Amino acid sequence: MLSTAATIGSTAVPGVGSLGELAESSAASSRKVRAGVFLALSVGPLCLALALGCRSSRKSGSAPSASASTQVLSPLAASSWLAVLDVPGFGEARVALPLGARSARPIVAVIHGDDDRPEWPCGSYHHAGNAGSFVLCLRGVPRDNGRFGLADTATTRAELRAALPRLKARYGDHVSKGSIVLAATGPGVERALGLALEEPKFFASLVLVDGSLESFTSGVIQRYAQAGGKRVLLVCTPDSPCRADGVDRMLALKRAGLDVHLLSPPRGFGLDGETTATIRAEWAWLVGGDARWR
Repeated sequence: MLSTAATIGSTAVPGVGSLGELAESSAASSRKVRAGVFLALSVGPLCLALALGCRSSRKSGSAPSASASTQVLSPLAASSWLAVLDVPGFGEARVALPLGARSARPIVAVIHGDDDRPEWPCGSYHHAGNAGSFVLCLRGVPRDNGRFGLADTATTRAELRAALPRLKARYGDHVSKGSIVLAATGPGVERALGLALEEPKFFASLVLVDGSLESFTSGVIQRYAQAGGKRVLLVCTPDSPCRADGVDRMLALKRAGLDVHLLSPPRGFGLDGETTATIRAEWAWLVGGDARWR
């Protein structure tokens, strides 16, 4: 596994495309995209700060211009709110769709727990975000019971790199450029932190549910904040490993200048109905100031 400590000191790799550059690629260039993924993994972590076409001098983590986010499109239509997205080399991800959207909508990328199915967190974040975004739920590694576990951080990164251009190719202008929300549950939190610490400007907002926060030390938090991180929503249900140190991490995040909310519901576990409703109540704060969310 690629540890969080190993990722925070990484630098950009010259000549290798960013996540956003991959996301802007057409389906016709998918072979080149996959080749770039394997090249990137062979030479080390990538700088993804220009992801999804954010190649500009805007303030870190800011949304695209008003004109880009308010372009009137045909309503997004599909037979269901949940779609299957084939990701070459990684099987079928799930995408919750912002049906009826007439403008470019942002992305929520979701890393599930260690014994899960991608459609389950897709449903939770589709509801929590008021059906206002593309919720991209990675599949992970098949288990014998029909569910899916977690790969290591490097493989999770590669799966996300492969999924983003497929999402863009399929839904075109309905997919917004700009930073995305990165959400994770349980052991997936460690993978999410590894990705976020490599690309704080891209993963500027985090939702971390019931995962260990041991890797989120004061030094790591400072790096995340200084490099473009903005908001962190911590959710610690009664039996969560973050219940004991959630307050300390929240205070450290605030000292670093990040906007942070800590939720400690008296009941619930993971992304059950009660926890999802709690996250939904905080969503307007999490994405506040971003015109793409409306």
